[in-house]
Amino acid sequence: MKQTPIMENDDRAVAAIARWDEGKADPERTRSERNWEDISGLIRPQRGGFTMGNSADRTLEKPLSSVPIMANNSHAAGVYSAITNPSSRWAGLQTPDKEFNTWKPMAEWLDLADRRVMNSFSASMSGFYPSSYQAYADVSAFGNAVGYDQIDPMNRKFIDVTLSLSEFVVWIDFHGRVDEGVRKFRLSARAAMQEFGKDALPKTLQDYAADGKPDLFDFFQHVHKNYDFQKGKLGPKGKRWLSYTACEVEKSLVRVKGYEEMPFYWMRWDVDSGMKYGTGGGMIALPSARVNNLLTDAQIRAAQYGADPTKLAPDSDTIPINGVFRPGEVIHGGVNSRGVPMVQNLDNGANYHVTEAEQRKVQEEIKEVFQYSVMGLQGRTGMTTEETQIIEEARLRNWAPHADRIMEEYAARKVERRFAMLWRAGQIPPPPTEAEGLPLQVRYQSAATQALKAREGLAIRSFLNDLGPLVAMDPRYGDRISPDDLTEAMHDASPALPASILRSREEADVIAQGRADRQAQAAQMQQLQAGGGVAKDMAQAAGALPEGALEAMGGMVQ
Repeated sequence: MKQTPIMENDDRAVAAIARWDEGKADPERTRSERNWEDISGLIRPQRGGFTMGNSADRTLEKPLSSVPIMANNSHAAGVYSAITNPSSRWAGLQTPDKEFNTWKPMAEWLDLADRRVMNSFSASMSGFYPSSYQAYADVSAFGNAVGYDQIDPMNRKFIDVTLSLSEFVVWIDFHGRVDEGVRKFRLSARAAMQEFGKDALPKTLQDYAADGKPDLFDFFQHVHKNYDFQKGKLGPKGKRWLSYTACEVEKSLVRVKGYEEMPFYWMRWDVDSGMKYGTGGGMIALPSARVNNLLTDAQIRAAQYGADPTKLAPDSDTIPINGVFRPGEVIHGGVNSRGVPMVQNLDNGANYHVTEAEQRKVQEEIKEVFQYSVMGLQGRTGMTTEETQIIEEARLRNWAPHADRIMEEYAARKVERRFAMLWRAGQIPPPPTEAEGLPLQVRYQSAATQALKAREGLAIRSFLNDLGPLVAMDPRYGDRISPDDLTEAMHDASPALPASILRSREEADVIAQGRADRQAQAAQMQQLQAGGGVAKDMAQAAGALPEGALEAMGGMVQ
């Protein structure tokens, strides 16, 4: 690839840095960052640094209770297993024409495309699944998460990463879709040389890289729509999205790139109209998390008082200043001549059990926010299929609206973009010519959705079992069942089954007609064989009759 020439104070680099500053200064962003900082301190401590110039400069918070952290992690794991579980076919492709999707050649092509797309998310091809868990933990706590992906042609893999909210600012269009974003990240001179190439860096960074200095420098990647898009044009001008990467040193432009699709993903949990930043469970649980932290501190201090209570002494002669008590030690002057203790423990009369009860209460509130009780039941041994499906339904009811948003803004977009990248790389063959002009859609089938579908299958089986005795009494009940509709309903109730295993109705009609013709021919042959046997028997009987008896019988028949 042709190297980007170094340009100091390039207008595009200046614009990228200015756009970052503008996004950080947005009042809505400022308010959100203050809340995110509090949430990270108590619920997701590995994140943070939102209100600082660089997140790496922050001090890692150490909350006193792990309950909010565990509740958030449990919720993120539940979202992960229910939305993008690697053990299930959580998404696929289809056309708007349902009958055309079941046509054998098209069904086989869709299954092939589904497999290629799903394989591209596997651990051998990308880091999608571990990065998606990070995204779900972020969106669960902060209500927002940001991801990025690109193809790595040299290693024939995909790069999927989840970014910290502290290093990304976003803009959305009229319809709430991301149409611009700036990522700020830090690299050493040597790391920047490996990423962008030596000739793309200003002389200062080249010198730092040569000397091996560990100093970090700020870089800004600005991605926005290409308003001068020219279809078929080679290079970035022929891409729908433009990307400019700038360095703080001399405001130099180090990379110009183009994308067919927006490479950044902005996922939100709950969003009010007109807002670009969402809210998550961390915002709801934040008051209880604060109280829990304070009560934990009180519990620690209460335990410290209980283990090492304050001592009351009449003077410093009885107990030396800064004196300590050790087991088995003799304290001279500890009692007077009448045996009255001269040293006593301070009894403040506090009822610490009330503190424990209050702490349990707020901890339950935190767990309820993150649906800890429902999430914790999933996967428990000894549970029946029916119980597991009921739990899945409960989870789906609790956050189905949020799951739809996650699919729209993250998972479905991932599938669309991944299919497009594979298609451009020649990894997916063209569909049947009959599909020309039909649009492709993402078919979403999460674990929770599959559980509801499976429940529909159980309902169908239960209905058929109930219908069996009635059919035995009156065949009319069975006549009401449509075999084609029943087969398709049972197939739809098992989303993990490939579409190609079903023949179309027309193919089934041809096979049924052929079977009916063969059965008719077999019946005709049986009739002919039966007729031949009767004639043979009659001939044998005629030979045994007295002379003139056959003519008499013929007369009787006439």
